[in-house]
Amino acid sequence: MLYASYRMTSVVLVTVDSLRADHVGCYGYDRNTTPTLDALAESGISFDAYANANWTRASFPSIITSTYPLEYGGFEYLSENRKTIGSAVQDSDYRTAAFHSNLWLSRDYNYDRGFDHFYDSKSEPSLTARLRTYVKLNLDHDSRLYRALQWAYDTTEEKAGVDVGQTYKDAEALTDRVLEWLTAASPDEFFLWVHYMDVHHPYVPHEEDAEALGLDLDVGEREAIRLRRKMLESPDELTDAEHQTLVDLYDAEIRFTDRHIGRLLDAVETSNDPGLADTAVIVTADHGEEFAEHDGYSHNPSMYDEVLRVPLVLYGADRLTDCEQVELLDVAPTVCDLFGVSVPESYRGRSVLDAAGSDEHARVISETVRGDDFKFSIRTSDWKYIWDRDVETVELYDLGADSGETMNIAYEYPEVAAEFEDEVRSHIADLRETNETLPSVRMDSETEGRLRNLGYLE
Repeated sequence: MLYASYRMTSVVLVTVDSLRADHVGCYGYDRNTTPTLDALAESGISFDAYANANWTRASFPSIITSTYPLEYGGFEYLSENRKTIGSAVQDSDYRTAAFHSNLWLSRDYNYDRGFDHFYDSKSEPSLTARLRTYVKLNLDHDSRLYRALQWAYDTTEEKAGVDVGQTYKDAEALTDRVLEWLTAASPDEFFLWVHYMDVHHPYVPHEEDAEALGLDLDVGEREAIRLRRKMLESPDELTDAEHQTLVDLYDAEIRFTDRHIGRLLDAVETSNDPGLADTAVIVTADHGEEFAEHDGYSHNPSMYDEVLRVPLVLYGADRLTDCEQVELLDVAPTVCDLFGVSVPESYRGRSVLDAAGSDEHARVISETVRGDDFKFSIRTSDWKYIWDRDVETVELYDLGADSGETMNIAYEYPEVAAEFEDEVRSHIADLRETNETLPSVRMDSETEGRLRNLGYLE
């Protein structure tokens, strides 16, 4: 361990939705997208990290509870048998707080467990959402008026490029919320989790941040949202110029988010004594994003590295030059380690402080399900294996010779593929040992609308 007997008084965990590692400066990106994150990495450690799932709802159980997405009945609801990171540190009398606006992570799905203060934005529906709720509850669904209003809502974004309702709180507004809590609560020892949604599509233009990147982004919000729909529905029809515009918008969103992470850390520095001196900061992402590397966009159902490789930066530790392959399962044990509290027995991961310098690379198992389509992947330092159980396709990549995962050699190395398949089947058997029936959650119209605007619902 890097910390023998010394513990942090506070830990800040920042997660950024859809942030792929290779668009971050300290991971080699040639655009200055992340000056705040790069400065943290310069004084700390940046890890070669991989997500255990390819989209938000599936990924966060691994981050918050260090368990696999498909354990304990699945990721649709956070089982009481999963010990949240908030609960683990709260048991040792630390103050805990969480701020986000992704409704898959709301208290409805049991994500508030272990947090003294929990903000998920659900209590603040937009005017559009409130009107839609009124229409849904008070008009006959078979009436001509209801059908006309529903059609107008469903087609406005598609036809005109208008984002209907408030999909999420942007980084500025969310950071303002955190700063209000820091000022009012004045916590001395605390665990704080903040999740930023901005890097997730739709990519909203930010003129100041585009200019900081040297980009002349002559595109408005309506056009940006129209491009989002095109990339999701007709990716083959995107022109080279439209593709580049999407990448530019994505990078400007990263820069915008990074700027407000800087505001957050400045506030932590000034809100308590000794500020950041005894505070550890972890910044990571739930998954990455695909930009046609394998012919698609977004992140689900892809299991390639552009979707699974994420940044993981730890500030508050000595700088190391060699960093082992780690996974998002390692985040919660790391927070426990930094606080010096006991790691729950259910946690699957290891502290990255133990991993650093050990020369022990994690065998990263990633998994997801959409409908009846189960997908699994295993990543070692040498190989990447992907198995789509529904259509029975197998992919195997030699990462040393083919880091872009372009040449499937499963049929050239059947014995290697067979070993990975056995490992996946053994993993599935382990998952079944924890299976349970989860409560069903009735989704209200506001939640449904906001998740649909993010592309989570058809």
